[in-house]
Amino acid sequence: MRIFKYIISFVIIVTSHISSAQVKDIGSNGDLDDFIKITDSLKKPRLARLPQGERIAEAGKFLLGKPYLEKTLETTLNEYYTVYNFKGFDCVTFFETSWALETTAKKYLPATIDDYIKELTNHRYRDGIRNGFQSRLHYTSDYFYDNAKRGNLKEMTREIGGDDAKLETKPINFMTTHPNLYAQLANDLAMVAKMDSIERMIGARGGFYYIPKEDVEDIEKGIHTGDIIGITTNILGIDCSHTGIAIREKDGRVHFMHASSAMHKVIISPTPLAEYLEGNSHQTGIMVYRPLEQK
Repeated sequence: MRIFKYIISFVIIVTSHISSAQVKDIGSNGDLDDFIKITDSLKKPRLARLPQGERIAEAGKFLLGKPYLEKTLETTLNEYYTVYNFKGFDCVTFFETSWALETTAKKYLPATIDDYIKELTNHRYRDGIRNGFQSRLHYTSDYFYDNAKRGNLKEMTREIGGDDAKLETKPINFMTTHPNLYAQLANDLAMVAKMDSIERMIGARGGFYYIPKEDVEDIEKGIHTGDIIGITTNILGIDCSHTGIAIREKDGRVHFMHASSAMHKVIISPTPLAEYLEGNSHQTGIMVYRPLEQK
């Protein structure tokens, strides 16, 4: 989850202006090789003709077994560049990498690393514009809301959950109540104030909907492969404690593809998502959002 997980990335892209999505460096040869391999594979007829969600899942499968890394975006205090890395992931960078790879492969011919960074920046930052630490979409419900507002995602939680969907209205304020956990906040009262304003904006929306975990098995037929899943939590101040990608396996059940801190790598859960949720007392349910085709 973005709230807890950031580490120095192996590869960074340096920009000449904070708010620009253009990049100057293409990263290491290893990352460029991975990018070319994955996007070229996604363009092949067998995968190119698949629905978008299945292509996102296929992009994620290329990353299976890659190591879990904490603090994958912790490379700059001021967000001067967009970080990308195909060597290791936290739960958020895993789903957004898979999503951005699919979008790039679909939209661009040929697809370049600059195109990928453009798509990644569009998903990761408020209104698609990188403009300092506060512009990153740190909270999962905010990430989903902002991307849905811009037509990148569609909220499916209430549509799939129906009467089972519940409204959560607790305060979302973990970052400003725990500033010591963030290098960008620990000694910067002005940045804390900016984040407080964002948290208040999130609160003013009146909460977010989720499907309680005891109802997930009953509604999972409405979840599609490639849907992005936010796992809601009862931890104070936080909306979601984990994220990943839904994938329907050969058993006909929806499983969970994610960067697992417990398994130290990207995996597909061996048990269905509904059973996976039962194993954690802090997990309360799921939010479901579906990526939309971008032109």
